[in-house]
Amino acid sequence: MSRKIVLVGSGPTAAYTLKYLIGSDTGLDIRVFEAGDRAGPGMPYSRRFNTPSVLANIVSIEIPPMTRTLVDWLDSLSDSRLDRYGIARSAIAERGFYPRVVLGDYFAAEFAALCRKAAQRGHRVTVLTHHRVADIVPGKTGFRIVANTPEGTRRFRADAVVVATGHRQTATREAPYLYRSPYPLKKLRLGEDRSAAIIGSSLSAIDAALTLATRYGAFEEIGGRITYTPTSGSLPRIALLSRKGLLPEADFYYPIPEEPLDIFSEAAIEREVARGRIGLLSRVMRLFRAQLLQDDPDFFAAMSLKRFTPEGVNRAYFARRENSDLFVATRANLAEARRNHRARRTVMWRYTLMRAHEMFSLVLPYLTDRDLRRFHGTLKPVFADAYGCVPHASIAKLLVLRRAGVLSVVALGERGRVVRRDGAFVLEGSGTEEAFETLIDARGQQAMTLNELGFKSLAEAVEESDPFRKNPRSRARNGFRLELKPGLAQEIFCVSLPLLLRRHPFAQGLVSSDNFGKAVASGLLRLRPGKALGSRGRSRMGHEARVPG
Repeated sequence: MSRKIVLVGSGPTAAYTLKYLIGSDTGLDIRVFEAGDRAGPGMPYSRRFNTPSVLANIVSIEIPPMTRTLVDWLDSLSDSRLDRYGIARSAIAERGFYPRVVLGDYFAAEFAALCRKAAQRGHRVTVLTHHRVADIVPGKTGFRIVANTPEGTRRFRADAVVVATGHRQTATREAPYLYRSPYPLKKLRLGEDRSAAIIGSSLSAIDAALTLATRYGAFEEIGGRITYTPTSGSLPRIALLSRKGLLPEADFYYPIPEEPLDIFSEAAIEREVARGRIGLLSRVMRLFRAQLLQDDPDFFAAMSLKRFTPEGVNRAYFARRENSDLFVATRANLAEARRNHRARRTVMWRYTLMRAHEMFSLVLPYLTDRDLRRFHGTLKPVFADAYGCVPHASIAKLLVLRRAGVLSVVALGERGRVVRRDGAFVLEGSGTEEAFETLIDARGQQAMTLNELGFKSLAEAVEESDPFRKNPRSRARNGFRLELKPGLAQEIFCVSLPLLLRRHPFAQGLVSSDNFGKAVASGLLRLRPGKALGSRGRSRMGHEARVPG
């Protein structure tokens, strides 16, 4: 009898897991539970959650292929279908940015291709759409999956389970024009005065702002100059609110595949982890310091740090932009990024920070709780800003909205807040008081627990309160297998984004999805990933799926 494996969720992480599972020489019986109507896209690339104008901020060459690359898939499409996407065949390129819905269609096509490939290799894959898993009940010899289906509540048996649920966000309205999430973007609406305050200033906030601007107006490019005109009535009024009042910077050029760091390296991290978790953050900070000093001594000197600590790096990194006029700096950064792309020139400090966050991601599961909190409060915002760059076209449109009098960015500082007063959302305590009819919280996916996801029985069975914390003495253990109480089946792996975020805060990219899928499949098949499943060169952890704050 074939081993029964259940995948809870069918987004990119589940798809990459499936890709590696069907490499098994032994036939598997795989069931995929999907709450929506289509397997593959997940929330970040679903047509239900996005509009055609929203770009993913990952270039096509960075997307790990499933059965073929995004470029190969685009090349296979008819001219009429490319026209519907607004993509010229001559513009298909390895470093191109494409709408999220295009990536969603690609993932749906690739998921179906994986299912066909699985059948050819002797596996059985059953995709159950409109099946929302309500609970996962561990038993002595396996698991019972409880799912809400169009036919009512049903139960399924499994020998092994992979929890691969993604973003848990919906644009619920608790009051008129109060959105707890910007998704689905197509549901966002403005009130009669066309004003909106958006909490956040990173990618998801930018997506919300551009979606609203497009709904109540139009961008037009004539002779290389972009203009914005409202479709009717007055101009929208949109404010992005964040503590620092900054915008992310434009996507920068760097070589692909990336070159490995030679000081802050995986081997060096392995040595430091082996020394134990006490003092680990301080030790790897010394590696990070040496790497940055070697790669870009001018930038290092400009930081003017007496002590290279997480707190000092945070202050120095953001000070270079906090002391500048925001939109003048944004315009200059976009111009510089465009020049560097044309010249294929890499700014070394940016390149080093981007690769360094990948190294820190290897360290985080081993940190003490105190050092983990310290990292989240200091270095996480630095790295999120450094690699969470935005497509040039999106930055250009923000500058157009600013010039048209539509967009502002407000620094809340420590005292700024939004309160509900007289039917409006009022910004106060930031040096100005301004009222908005619509409020959108675009700070992004927050970390959640198994209980909060609704898997009550599984939550009660988990042995460890911090399930993704690793012990330096048992580094060989698969970091994504949940340890359940003695006497229960143990073949359950979790790569659910809301659960990962505490120990894996950079988990929201497609390269991460591929890495997680490979690790989980290796654990399920009891194989060594590098030997059995192959390995791919390091690539930037694309943060396109991120809904940041």
